[in-house]
Amino acid sequence: MIKNIVFDMGNVLTVYNAREYIYGYVDNEEDFRWIKNHLCASVEWLRMDRGTMTDEEAVRSVCRRVPAHLHDTVERFVREYRMVQPPNPPMERLVEELSQNGYDLYLMSNTSHRFRIFSRSVRSIQYMKGIWISCEHGLLKPELAAYQDFFRTFSLRPEECFFIDDMPANIEAAGNLGMDGCVYYGDVAELRHFLCTRALISVR
Repeated sequence: MIKNIVFDMGNVLTVYNAREYIYGYVDNEEDFRWIKNHLCASVEWLRMDRGTMTDEEAVRSVCRRVPAHLHDTVERFVREYRMVQPPNPPMERLVEELSQNGYDLYLMSNTSHRFRIFSRSVRSIQYMKGIWISCEHGLLKPELAAYQDFFRTFSLRPEECFFIDDMPANIEAAGNLGMDGCVYYGDVAELRHFLCTRALISVR
């Protein structure tokens, strides 16, 4: 019996278009690739999310390999990254409905310490009974240890949880430990239909 619904944050509770967001900081394709590949897809980024590298350390490290004209951009990008989170109103309504239906809701997200600031603008967060963010535990999804730590932190049974994440690898890893779930592809109506087939919500 499912008692708990676990949510990822980015591209689930909030809307995020990486290309559009990065182009808010650059104005050409070459610079876009530098920021996308050498910052957003970097080892430093993972270390920030794991909590083993500060923002300042990450900026210094990344700037050693990107062109000098992007150094200020790297610093500003890291400092401002998603401090304003575009809302996902249909998801907000679904989160509220699940809460009203008696489920305990949890957040499990790979994110840095900036979360404690920008999460204030994410309306869905107010419904979360528990919040697990990677930087505070030194673990990242889809590492199995991350899920084990999540279950242990909130004294949850995997088989009583249902996980919603936009990354297939994260859902697969959760399933390997007994937590069922589904991949969210950006369509709340589609997600709602899937939850109905699992009898987690009622058909409208």
